Amino acid sequence: MSESHREFLLSALRAASLRAKVFESEINTIGVALKSNMVTPEQAVKWIKDIGALDSIGMIPDEIMKAAEK
Repeated sequence: MSESHREFLLSALRAASLRAKVFESEINTIGVALKSNMVTPEQAVKWIKDIGALDSIGMIPDEIMKAAEK
């Protein structure tokens, strides 16, 4: 592997790490908002969908999912 490839990959890994930290921060913010009653469970699910984290959350009750789709 050439040095330029190594540097490119290292840069891409740093960027991915930063994106993961932003993702984590957003998920934590949703949790805080939900816990403090700033958003409803349905609003939280919509927010989770908006950031593309639904697959990361796991099982969400159908009732909440259906209400979030309205």
